[in-house]
Amino acid sequence: MNAIKLILMFVAAMVAQINAAHAGNISLRVAYSDGRQGASFTPVHAELGEFALTPSLADGGQTEKWRVVAKNAQGAVIHEVLVRNAQQRHIEAFDPKTGAIEVSQQVRQADGVFEVSMPFDTNIASIEIQQQSMGAAGDTRMTPVPPQQTVFDRAALEKMLRSSQLARMQAPPPAATVTTIVNNGPANARMDLVFVGDGYTAAEMGKWRTDAQRVIDGFLADPLFVANRASMNVHRVDVASNQSGADEPDKGVYRDTAMDGSFYCYNIDRLLCVNSTKVHNIIGSVLAPDQRDVIVVVSNSTRYGGSGGEIATLSMNAQSVEIALHEIGHTAFALADEYDYGTCNQGAEPTSSNVSLNGTRNVKWGRLIASTTAVPTGLGQYPNGTVGTFQGAQYCKTGKYRPTENSRMRTLGYPWHAVNEGLARAVFASYGQPTGGPVTQTGSLTNGATANAPSASPGYIQAGNGTFSIQLSGPAGTDFDLYLYKYSGSAWTKVASSEGSASTEAINYAGTAGYYYVQVKSYSGSGNYSVTYLFPPQ
Repeated sequence: MNAIKLILMFVAAMVAQINAAHAGNISLRVAYSDGRQGASFTPVHAELGEFALTPSLADGGQTEKWRVVAKNAQGAVIHEVLVRNAQQRHIEAFDPKTGAIEVSQQVRQADGVFEVSMPFDTNIASIEIQQQSMGAAGDTRMTPVPPQQTVFDRAALEKMLRSSQLARMQAPPPAATVTTIVNNGPANARMDLVFVGDGYTAAEMGKWRTDAQRVIDGFLADPLFVANRASMNVHRVDVASNQSGADEPDKGVYRDTAMDGSFYCYNIDRLLCVNSTKVHNIIGSVLAPDQRDVIVVVSNSTRYGGSGGEIATLSMNAQSVEIALHEIGHTAFALADEYDYGTCNQGAEPTSSNVSLNGTRNVKWGRLIASTTAVPTGLGQYPNGTVGTFQGAQYCKTGKYRPTENSRMRTLGYPWHAVNEGLARAVFASYGQPTGGPVTQTGSLTNGATANAPSASPGYIQAGNGTFSIQLSGPAGTDFDLYLYKYSGSAWTKVASSEGSASTEAINYAGTAGYYYVQVKSYSGSGNYSVTYLFPPQ
């Protein structure tokens, strides 16, 4: 049987597999570029599988996003997700001596690629990409770009699936190889970190493996990653470059590397950028969509530098791991910058959970503020790490607040501290519960006391639109009540309650996306309780 016949048989099998699929998700790699009416989008790669869907960003706030929507044949929305607008890029550079911010600015990235995973069962007739434009005072509205640029119908997506499979068959074996350094379980239930080297020649693969281990050890030694190690997998990708090092245009140095690593990006000497299309092509050749949640490119250079965004970069400078940890705070945990240098925007309550326009005890993290801590909280009055409301955050010197005086999201080399650690822990936990199953918390109440769920920092959950289901069970002969609170942007507001005369209560609440927590209260009596809650995913 000749090669052409084998290929035709394979394509026919793929068609049958796609047409017969009753469940499964599609991972799309989409190229974007500047167009007359915004970004234009082109699908460049597709995979079909049972991997997890892309988590959605919170709506609102001050950052532009793209909305990816799956619709049925009648045009009804089956699934939608908000992803970061990759063209809007915030860049920053830190002082290597002090760790303080030196450069903070917004730039526009004209072209690149992003990846998104969506449902692709037989109900899905099309996938559409919409752009979000910013209105006055930080208001947002969704504006579809021209249909020929954004709507991918099922036939086009199935064609992309076939062509992607065929390209893998016809192409030579990938130049990249992968080694799993830490394996704690299935990819769809773990955060998968990928470290790939750029500017290492074939003769330098031994050096790359040594450098990679130094970087990985530096990450895994951080207390946040130590505490959540069981929720992670770590992979090392090896790929040879034609030349050693990285571009340094300010010095007239140019190198032919696998991912086009270059310092002096956007004319900032410490900003290290790579070609995102080449990175995704290399990583995607050896790892499935579920196995590349966070990508870190390591450049074969000791020059100080790095960057964040969809792909984090760092060099082999001794201090560069600190840059990468800060950037992963953005990429993996959706943490905002807590420094006050840059262009200030106070048009809307930030969607990030570690900064706020609210400087009172009703701030998002207010339940972590001790009664003895003054708010707003003055500098130098409490040990660093004390949770309060410290003025100056997310590029504003006044009017925005951060939870601690100094953390890694403000100055390199500092701890994450309680609020950021809690937010990161919630992200790690979301990988451990890929189906979004219910959570049960147990405890004990004395007469008249209250308890909140979740009890762990930061003490609330960012949820999506849908039904909030909560069940409470307490001891016989007592009267325990159940409440659901939502953050309004300025205070926590009770949005649902169950106040029967017994200790068994339930709430089923149709809510919108936002921050929520559950409260259990003893109206009379004491004893052990169990509360189980299921919030819609964001």
